[in-house]
Order: sequence, then structure tokens, then C-alpha cells
Amino acid sequence: MSDQPKPDQAKRDQSQQMAQALLDAQVQFFLQELNPNKLLPLLEQELPYLYGKLGSLTLKEAVSEDKVRATAQRYAVEMEIEGGIPELFGEIANIVYEHPNNDLTLVGDILSERIINDFLEKIFEQGSLLDQAVNNIRASAPFREFLSDVVFTVAKGYALEENQLVKIAPVASGLQRLRSWLNEQAPGLAENIHTMGKQLSRASVDQSIRLVDDILENDLYRDTALNSVLDLWDDIKTWPVSSFQRYFSETDLQELMVLGYEFWLEFRHTDYLRSYIDAGVKFFFDKYGEETVHSMLQDLGVTEEMVVSEIKNYAPDLAHLLLKHDIAEPLIRRHLERFYFAEETLAILSAQ
Repeated sequence: MSDQPKPDQAKRDQSQQMAQALLDAQVQFFLQELNPNKLLPLLEQELPYLYGKLGSLTLKEAVSEDKVRATAQRYAVEMEIEGGIPELFGEIANIVYEHPNNDLTLVGDILSERIINDFLEKIFEQGSLLDQAVNNIRASAPFREFLSDVVFTVAKGYALEENQLVKIAPVASGLQRLRSWLNEQAPGLAENIHTMGKQLSRASVDQSIRLVDDILENDLYRDTALNSVLDLWDDIKTWPVSSFQRYFSETDLQELMVLGYEFWLEFRHTDYLRSYIDAGVKFFFDKYGEETVHSMLQDLGVTEEMVVSEIKNYAPDLAHLLLKHDIAEPLIRRHLERFYFAEETLAILSAQ
């Protein structure tokens, strides 16, 4: 009996050997292409082609509005925020707080004169947001009531504490007996006096607020206030950034980080945020949905040169890591094996 393999089996073995040889050759080819000396020229050649082809698609062709909305909702609302994230922010904040450059950098080095001047002029202009806030506060009944309570309490305290006569023991004792007698004989009198005092203080506050209204409507006041703040800025801009550490400690900064984090944990689950995410995505697609990706990116200030430059900057490093840690070859081989040892491929090789 012959030990020679059957013709069909021999042909199949031969096709598998050819498949293995082709697989090894193509794996080596791709590994060589990942070498920076070959990868950079390849990127320079192919990236403009890809950018041109993909950039010619409209935004709606390139990506679904529903998928973008779902992704935004998933990361802003649904994704669990692990404890490492706020801890990382806190550590970064501490590094910033203690950084030696805080002693070497002046406030004026960070905020330019032009920006501050424009900002302050905007704040103090007629009908500004500051005006609206001040007007609403002044017109608020609770605010007026609060001021009248403060005025009345201060006035009463001043009368009792600063009047030297009432500090004399016999006088103080006599006043105490008089107050007790009045409470017995005319129990409502003390309350009426208190009410009258409150009414007087309220009238005083209303008169003062009307006076403030007249002052605030005066452009001379605005110019004076603006110049005063600018004078203050002339002083502040010479401070080192570390000067602000006198007003809040590292612990204060950490606590503010915690408060901000707790606010975000609650805010991210509100319908308010969800509705704004939906509105933002809808607006973006209404504006750019029919525009090409290239046109949209240009409108956002992203150019082809920027995209190509960043890919060329990072791709060689990534390729080097894949080669150095023996990630690239198994990955390439595993995927190409499915092609070369597929029945269809082996049949083609057997026919040769």
C-alpha cells in the first residue's frame, strides 16, 4: 500500500503552504510599513487623499444625528463618574495652588490692560447686566425689609450701647422697672413702639434707595465708579498671583472643588441639562448637516494641515509602541489568517 498522499490532499497541503508563505510575507510587509522611515511618507501620501474623500461627505452622511445625541447624553448624563476623577482634579488644583510660578507671575501678566478695560466698561455701561441686577435687588421687597431690619437693629443697639446715661446703674435699673410697668399696664405699647421704629427705618430705607436711584442714573457717577475700579486694578495688577492665597487657603480650594463636583453630580441628572444637550445637537445639525465635513471643519478653524500634522506627530510613536511591545505582529497575523486560510482563498491557490 502506497504512503503517498492522495492528489487532492497533496494539493490542499501545497495551497496551505502557499497561504502560510503569503501570510508571512504580508505580515512582514505591514510591519515594515510601520517603521517610522516608511510610515511618515505613507501618511504624507495617503492622509490628504483620505481627508479629501471624507471631507467631501456631508455631516449627515458621515454621522447620524441620533447617534451623536445618544453619545452626548451617555457621557454627560449616564456615565458613572468614579472617585478617581474628582481626586485627580483636586490634586491638580493643589499643584496649581502651590506652584512656584504663582510668586513670579503678576496678575497683570495674565490679564491684559485692554481686556480689563473692555470688561469694566461693559459692566458699567448704561443698561448693563450689573444695572439690571442692582435694579432688581433694589426693587425687591424682601431686600428692603432686610435693610430696614438692619437699620432698626443697628439704631436700637447703638442707642442702648453708646448712650452713657443708660449705663449708669440707677438709670438702667429705673428703665428696667419702667419697661416692666409698661408691659403690665400697657402690654401693646412696647410692641407699638417697636412697630413705629420699624416703620421709620423702612421709610428711611425707601428714601435712601430713591436717592441711590437718582445717583445711579447720573453718568457722572458711572464715570467716577469706573475710574475708581480702574484705580483699584492699577494696584491689583502689580500683585503676584500668590497674593490671592491670603484670601483663600488650599483647604478652601479643595472644598470648592468638592462643592462643584457635588453640584455637577446632581445637575447632570436634570431634565434641564438633557433638554439643552438635545437642543445643542439639533442646532449643530441644522446648521452643518448639509455642509461638507471639510466646510464644517474650516468654519470651526480646523484645517487639513492641522489634522495631518497631528496624525503625523502621534502615529509614529504609536507604531513604535506596537512594534516594541510585540503587539503589531500578532494583531496583523490574526486578522490576515482568516483571509489566507479561508476555504475560498485555499481553493484559488489550489487552482494555480
